[in-house]
Amino acid sequence: MLERGAFTWGYRYNRRVHCLVIQISLSLLPIHLKEDGELQEQGSGGPPEGGWGCGRVALVTGAGVRLGRKIASALHRQGYKVVLHCCASITKTQELAQELNTTRKDSAHMVQVDLSKDVVTGTARLIEETVGCWGRLDLLVNNAACFFATPILEATSDQWDAIMNLNAKAPYFLMQAAAPHLTCSEGSVVNITDIQGERPYIGKSLNIYCMSKAALIMATKSLALELAPKVRVNYVHPGAAMWPEDMETEARKEWLSKTPLGVVGSGDEVAEAVVFLASPSASYMTGSGISVCGGRSIHL
Repeated sequence: MLERGAFTWGYRYNRRVHCLVIQISLSLLPIHLKEDGELQEQGSGGPPEGGWGCGRVALVTGAGVRLGRKIASALHRQGYKVVLHCCASITKTQELAQELNTTRKDSAHMVQVDLSKDVVTGTARLIEETVGCWGRLDLLVNNAACFFATPILEATSDQWDAIMNLNAKAPYFLMQAAAPHLTCSEGSVVNITDIQGERPYIGKSLNIYCMSKAALIMATKSLALELAPKVRVNYVHPGAAMWPEDMETEARKEWLSKTPLGVVGSGDEVAEAVVFLASPSASYMTGSGISVCGGRSIHL
């Protein structure tokens, strides 16, 4: 097997056409060369023994549902122990923790904290409980967020606080509380932003939401400078990675009509982008973003 981080390559001799075939894989699972020359992927049923995530601990906020659930599961498959944060989705997060612990004993733990209120106290408690689980923290994924329209003539102070607290203030103070632990482990942060944090979509009055995601993008870049060289800080900004549950059919059609790839994501694409940014293959990346949007960001 030949590998460097998440990049793996191998070869086989094709006896039928008498040529050497080079095969390249970007899979995060190791690939072994069998005796007959065929490439064999190992670990499809679980994390590879001694994989790069083994022995590491990740905290994923909003981990019980949607993108957070997929991100936590993807990191777990790489060998991470995962702390699953939730607020209201307690039952679904408990189910995920049980599922992951069944796959690998003592590898998932749930923490319930409302990050939209008393943010500084809540974020400090979440980091304290996370480190208390397994004595370390290697990766923070700020995924929890809220999303709703706020037309300028109707927006209220409470709406401002609800969006800004969860989408911008909580991630910032989680990074503050996590920074000493991530420095010790030489870990990283991945923030889940949104393509609308760079270019607002004209079809919805999402002005406060867009500002909150723009703030998170700037926090990523600023803290990438401040926490270097020990801690890397990057972001993933999705488009229609998964449809909002209340999005109308016509709005979905309109969004896809301006998406070059013409399809909605499954959420797995975002999860794999997070895995990549956390992996050794991204060791020379900080303050950087990956758009996972089917090309929508170039056609807003």
